[in-house]
Amino acid sequence: MKKFMPVLFILALAALTWLGFVGGQYFYEQSLVANGNAPGTSASLQIMETINRAYEIQREGGRTFNFDRFDQVFINDPRFPMPPGTLQVVREMTYNPSLETAGFLDYKLAYYTWWRDSILKKEALEGKAKAENRELTDEERRSLVDQYGRSAPARPPQNLPEAAPALKFLSIEINGEIAIAKLDDGPTIVQYTLVLVNHRWYIADMKILMVDA
Repeated sequence: MKKFMPVLFILALAALTWLGFVGGQYFYEQSLVANGNAPGTSASLQIMETINRAYEIQREGGRTFNFDRFDQVFINDPRFPMPPGTLQVVREMTYNPSLETAGFLDYKLAYYTWWRDSILKKEALEGKAKAENRELTDEERRSLVDQYGRSAPARPPQNLPEAAPALKFLSIEINGEIAIAKLDDGPTIVQYTLVLVNHRWYIADMKILMVDA
């Protein structure tokens, strides 16, 4: 029996080093820190779950064009206002040039609503052209680009399930009611700022640290 102990010990260490949950979507590295506490604390797991749900809710919104669940994971926090460049984007996408401040939830809703409306407009024009057995006119094509030169990315295929990203968490640091989580979501290395409100964690800001080549 004793000769099996080293094998069991190695397997136990491996299980503790890589903790997979939510169907294997997450990999929890041993290097995670939570304000001096051991990795795997309740708070750090709740933070990971919030970020997991944020990715899932955005995928769902991209399929259904329903963004009612965004406020379950994103929040406007006055401690983390959007920087001037992002604030200007929110002004443009909401047609509200006098907007003085915006939070992360404002930004997410502004972008996804603009994207939805642009896609629906394109599909309506294409449907009309198809019914009339013609191509889009130059004027119709120009109307699909907004006054700032933006055109909406294509809608995801509706008949193919979008694969959930394999999120690899690099670190989580918790300081009271504010947490910083860094992760690799495949295309990018991202830093999320989360805040604790009424015993729940919400994403209040994000920063792209690196784009994978």
